Order: sequence, then C-alpha cells, then structure tokens
Amino acid sequence: MLHNLNFWFFCLFAYSFLSADESRPLTVDLATESPLSPLYLLPFYSEQSELGDAYIRQLERILTFDLNHNGSTMTLKRTPENDRLSLGRACGGLGSAFDWKERGIFYVVKVTVEGSMLTASVLDVCKQSVKNAHPSPLTGNLSEDRRQIHALADAIYRALFGREGIASTKLLYTMKLDNSSDSNRWISEVWECDYDGGNARKVTQERAYCVTPTYIPPKPGYTVGGFLYVSYRLGQPKIYAAPLKEGKSSRLSYLGGNQLMPAISRQRDKIAFICDVTGNPDLFLQPFNLEKGAVGKPQQIFSAPNATQGSPTFSPDGTRLAFVSNKDGSPKIYVMNIPEAGTPLKHIKATLISKRNRENSAPAWSPDGTKLAYCARTKNDRQIWIYDFATGRETPLTEGPGHKENPSWGPDNLHLVFNSSSSKGGELFIIDLNQAEATQITFGSHTKCFPSWEPR
Repeated sequence: MLHNLNFWFFCLFAYSFLSADESRPLTVDLATESPLSPLYLLPFYSEQSELGDAYIRQLERILTFDLNHNGSTMTLKRTPENDRLSLGRACGGLGSAFDWKERGIFYVVKVTVEGSMLTASVLDVCKQSVKNAHPSPLTGNLSEDRRQIHALADAIYRALFGREGIASTKLLYTMKLDNSSDSNRWISEVWECDYDGGNARKVTQERAYCVTPTYIPPKPGYTVGGFLYVSYRLGQPKIYAAPLKEGKSSRLSYLGGNQLMPAISRQRDKIAFICDVTGNPDLFLQPFNLEKGAVGKPQQIFSAPNATQGSPTFSPDGTRLAFVSNKDGSPKIYVMNIPEAGTPLKHIKATLISKRNRENSAPAWSPDGTKLAYCARTKNDRQIWIYDFATGRETPLTEGPGHKENPSWGPDNLHLVFNSSSSKGGELFIIDLNQAEATQITFGSHTKCFPSWEPR
C-alpha cells in the first residue's frame, strides 16, 4: 500500500520548478510539423488619439505576440523599406501585392487608432484581396483593451484561415504562495488568465491547498461558466465545482476517502476521478448534471491488484478514458471503453498505449480525438510526448533540461499549455505543433502549475 500511495503522490505532484527570470526568455525546442507563413505588421498608425504613443505601442506588442503564437503566422522584422510600401494607394493603402510578394511576405496587417476607435485591414498577398475588421472601441484601460486586441487577432486569423483562433481564450491554473505566513500550511489558489498570461485573477478564496482545476465544457453557443478543482480544505482532498464569477463552490460527492484528479466529459454528463475509498487508489465514474451536480452514486470502473490509477481524461465523444496505471510495473498510459453500469470489474479491460518510456503521467486527449499528450521521463528530465491514434506512434514534443508536466490542449487541436519547473519554482508555457520553441507566459516568485485550457 505504501508503494501505491507513493505512486499516487507522484501522479499528482510530478511537476518541477523552473526559475522565473523575466530578463532571460526561456525556450524549449520542439519538433515541427509545418512552416509558418510570413506576415508583416505595419506600425500602428495613430490619428487624433488621446491614448498616447506609449500606450499604443503596448497594444501593438500584444497583437504582435498574438500573430506570432497563432500557430500559422510569424511576424517579420520591421524595415524602413517595407514600412514605405504601405504609403501607396494600392490595396486600400496597404501597398502593392506584387511588391510584397517579391519580399516573400504572404500577409500584411495595418492597424489604425483614430480617436478611441481601433480599425484594421489585412492584405492576402497571394489572393490580392483585402479584408477589413469591424471597428472596435478602446477605453484606455489596458486590461479591457488587451481583450479587444485579442479579439482583433482572432478576427485576422479567421479572415486568413477560416478557423477560430485561440487569442481570446483563457487558462486556469493554480498558484502556490511560497511566502505564506503560515509555515505549517501549503496554500494554493486557483487563478484564471488570458492565454498569454495577462489579466491574471484569483478565482478561489480557499486559504487551503487547491490542485488540478479543469473547466466545465460549455453548452453549444455558450461560454464557459464554471470549473472543477480539488481542495484540501477539510484535510482530505475532495472535489468541488465552482462558478468562474462570484459564487460559492459546492462539493461534488460525499464519497469517503481521498478524491483527486477530476475530469469531465465534453457532454458534461460524466466525471471521472481517482478515489481510495476501497483501500486502493482506483478509477471512478460519477454521473453529472450541470444544474443538479452529481447524480446518483459513483461507480468504480477500473482496479488492478496492488496497483494505483491516476489522471483520467475523456475522449471527445465521451465513450473512452485514458488514464495512468502502474498495474504492469512502471506507470504507463492506458485506454479503456467506459463500461455500462453494473459491469463487473473483472470484465473491464484497458489497452496499453505508452510503450517507449518509463514514468508516464498526465495524459490529455486532444479535442478532435486524434492525439493524446502525456508526460514521460526521457533520460533525466520529464518531457511531453504525443501519441497519434491513427498511426500508433509516440513522438517527443519537447526536449532539453527542465521538467515539463501537465499538458492541456487548446481548443484548436494545435496548441498546448504546460508547466515547466525546477526546485526554484514553476511557470506556465504555451507551445504549438508548428513552432520550434515554447514561450513562457507567466513570471514571478510563486509556483504556477496544473494549467487547463478553456474549451469551446
């Protein structure tokens, strides 16, 4: 049993701590699948604006970040020669498509701030077409205006590629107070931020240790309204549901024992979690209703002799679960069909999918169901790997020093967020399958971990 509890502790806390040094950007090399399209962002043009040049440059930097991290474009370094190309009247004041094409530029973006209104035009060089974004008001409040910039970035992405971007999405995570006045207690609250780390705000007031928050998927046409998380407020870890806006949290289940690692189906009708009420950390399934909460009693759906289970994640259609088990020795990733109620445990089987590395943890199913991200000890460090269900291949996504853990997919099936850490602290990074490096998005003295990307 001691071995099982140690492994359970490993499943939950197998993340590391990385020094947060804002003066030196930290990058992680990744394998790439496709090149990025070169995009030229012209300097923001200001006319009769009271916002000030310094403020407008801040907005410009936010949009530049968005255009560099959408997984499809990269902004090119500015040159006086390229800036002058936009002075002509061709293509709505964006310059000649022929001239831009000669410079190997695929897209050109021009943003104007006139008074308090933000407008933008986008030139598709190959198609020689121009699209204009709807004007949006600016307030002079950076917290509010950065949301307008993110919305503009997504509008540009949608105009160019016909898909939804991720600039307006948010992340949940936990932040541990390293300098807590109560040295005998670990205090970690749940926070939410923009996908780039901005606009961070605390969404729990537990004054206790909180871990593994996860968004409750929204109904079609709605935005996310709540989340699940684990709190140690009662001593033992228990699962709670809470609204993202002001409101009280509610306990999910009154099942005995320790309860950890909740995952919710995309259909919002089932919650999987780990519980040791039977004497062993096993996999349970709880019927769930968005209005009523837990419905009926939870069902134990997987157990193995002298083994510990952990970190469940649902397939997008809600019919399968991936999870961690050390039933065959080292912790590995398994996939199982969700059994019908009343199915005997001895009839429930799971299929091993992670075969290349030891100490696997934290699987995360991609929204389109084609891939599984997970972590594995690779040489001396924990790295993120991708399992492809179509090919059965396991491919490393990260490499280099430092431990990377707890991946969560963006809603575009391209981006992931994870925490990277060392003994000095932990920060959040975002990556995408098309770029060659990861980008640190949080900074500071407190440990951030267990990120969850907002679903659609």
